[in-house]
Amino acid sequence: MKIHFSIATNKKAKLASTELIRLYGQVELAKAEVIVAVGGDGAMLSAMRESINFNIPVFGLNRGNIGFLMNDFHKLNLIKRLKEANEIIVHPLEMIAIDSNNNKFVELAINEVSIFRRTHQSAIISIKIDDTERLNELTCDGVMLATPVGSTAYNLSAHGPILPIGSEILALTPISPFRPRRWRGALLNNDAKITLLSVDHKRRPVRAEADFMEFKDIVKLEVEMDKSQY
Repeated sequence: MKIHFSIATNKKAKLASTELIRLYGQVELAKAEVIVAVGGDGAMLSAMRESINFNIPVFGLNRGNIGFLMNDFHKLNLIKRLKEANEIIVHPLEMIAIDSNNNKFVELAINEVSIFRRTHQSAIISIKIDDTERLNELTCDGVMLATPVGSTAYNLSAHGPILPIGSEILALTPISPFRPRRWRGALLNNDAKITLLSVDHKRRPVRAEADFMEFKDIVKLEVEMDKSQY
């Protein structure tokens, strides 16, 4: 089996990958049948983003700190484990962001799409689900929409729910909500189209992020799952 090892930068991952490459070899990404991510959930995210353009599966080996998305690390019997692994289809989110100059940015996200305040002032966000306004003004530091894969990352730190891998659910989670203070987010069907509008964006500018890609001075964000990608 032709394997491309995608390796985290921590010492534990590097040491493990040296032995794995000695045992199983290393091929370039374009020729690989599978990507094996070695590290933590960050390594898994990076490998999954790489896999989008090549349409090849990803298998994670935990040599990181937590590794919610990873399998236990064993250097032996890797080929057997790869052949016997259960496949789960994961679709990314597609984000369309419009900035204050009417520029449009389109980006995919495996973990989450987020909108954040850019100054000391709270952001005020209007939330629409399937073109129906559900919350006209959320005063907060930001809002994120997380996939099941991303639910154990920043979403969990913001007190969002952990979603089972393979579930057809998205988590809409506020970041430090001030008003309405009791709103703790929502669980949405993964067919939903979510629109986030920045209220008073000139006085309260916001930025958008798709995983680690950042876009500034955003006035409108549209997000939905891209089921053509996996």
